[in-house]
Amino acid sequence: MNGLIKTTPCTLGRAASLRDKNGLRGTGHYLLTGAEERTSSSRVPYLRVTLEDASGRMIGSVWPEHRHRIELPALQTVISVSGLVKVLDYEPHLNIERLFPTPIDEAPPATDLLPRHRCPAQALPGLDALAALERTLPRPLDSFLKRVLLDPAIGVRLLRCRASVSHHHAFEGGLLAHSTQMLDIAAALSRLVLPNDPTAPAMTQLGLVLHDLGKLRSVGETRRPQGALVVSHEFITIELLAPHIRWLERQDFELALGLRYLLSYLATPRKARTFAKYAVAEIIERLDELSAATHNARDLASLTSQKSQLMKVRTEPHAVW
Repeated sequence: MNGLIKTTPCTLGRAASLRDKNGLRGTGHYLLTGAEERTSSSRVPYLRVTLEDASGRMIGSVWPEHRHRIELPALQTVISVSGLVKVLDYEPHLNIERLFPTPIDEAPPATDLLPRHRCPAQALPGLDALAALERTLPRPLDSFLKRVLLDPAIGVRLLRCRASVSHHHAFEGGLLAHSTQMLDIAAALSRLVLPNDPTAPAMTQLGLVLHDLGKLRSVGETRRPQGALVVSHEFITIELLAPHIRWLERQDFELALGLRYLLSYLATPRKARTFAKYAVAEIIERLDELSAATHNARDLASLTSQKSQLMKVRTEPHAVW
C-alpha cells in the first residue's frame, strides 16, 4: 500500500443542495445548458458554463490551468463534472477541474436531471408522472426512455412545448400534460384488453408519452418553428425517435418492432387506418382522443342549456334530422 490510503471521490449531489457545501470537492452529473468564453476582471480568459438538474442550476468556471481537461459537448447534454464548490452570494458556484460527456448508461434517471424550474406549474404533475413512469418501466424500456429524454433535441424542450396552437392543451407545457394525462388509464386498459401480454402496460404508456414528440418541431413553445407545417408531426416523431429505436432493437427486437408499428399506425391518416394488428395502437388512439377532448368538457348541463335552441331548429321548415 506504500502508506497510501485510497479514497472514494465525493458525490457533489443535486445543484440546489450545494448552497451550504462551500469547500466541497467532488464529482456530479448535470445537464450542460450554457457555455461561453469570458474574461475575468483581472483579464484572465475562462469558460463559464451553466449546469442544471431537477433541483435548480449553478454556474461553473473553467480556468486556464484546467482547460486541457475539458471535453465540451453540445448543449443539453448530460455531463460528468469534477471541481470545488464555492458559495457566492448564497448561490453555488463550481470551480471546474474536469468536464466530459456522461455515457447514458452511467447517467442518473433523466427526470432527476430535467430542470423542474423550466417546467410551467400547470405541467408539473405531468413531469411527476413521467418520473414515476421512468422508474417503473421494465428493462430495457426504462433505458430507452432515459435515452429519449436525455436527447438534446427532446428533453428540455418537452418541458415547455404546447400540444397545439389553439385546440387542446394549447399552453406552455401542454404537450407534457397531454402526453401523461392518461397514463394510469392506459395501464389499466391494456391489462383489460391484453391480459396475457405482460408487455402491454409498459408499451401502451410509453407509446402514449412519445407519440406526439414531433410537436416539438411543429407546434413549439410560444410560436410555430420555421418550416413547421411542411411535414406532419407524426413523421417528425418517427424521425426524432429513429436512433433510439435502433438502440432498442439491439436490446430487444420484438419491443422495437412493436414500437415501430405503433408509431407507423398513428402516423397513418385517420381515414386510411385499417383494423390495428396490435391492440395497443387502438388504446393509444382512443386515449389520445379522450385527452384532447378534456379541453371541451361538455357536460349534461351544457347539453340541456341548448334545449330551447334545438327545439327552435326542429320547428324550422327545412331542418333535416
